[in-house]
Amino acid sequence: MIQDTSLFAYSVATQNLGAKQKEVLDALRFYPDATNAELAAYLKWPVNRITPRCLELRKMGLILEAGKRQCKVTGGTAHCWKAKHPVLPPAREEKKVEQTNSLGI
Repeated sequence: MIQDTSLFAYSVATQNLGAKQKEVLDALRFYPDATNAELAAYLKWPVNRITPRCLELRKMGLILEAGKRQCKVTGGTAHCWKAKHPVLPPAREEKKVEQTNSLGI
């Protein structure tokens, strides 16, 4: 089950995305560590529609490079991507508690 706070953070992070950017980001959330060619096969799009969307999403800080590995579609070594999970601000301020020892120091 997805928490309401997670849904809210996701909606805030994706509210300014175009339709194609959102589809690529959603695909990476469902299919993490995918290469551009794997995303293209999954979405049934040409790879030249995926590559610029990944660049845009990387510049926005919404996806990260997950390393290099053999692509399941092309068989060559390729970069793979993963979606960055939204970072939420703290729910409340934490109070610092001063610790004292048994001598009151």
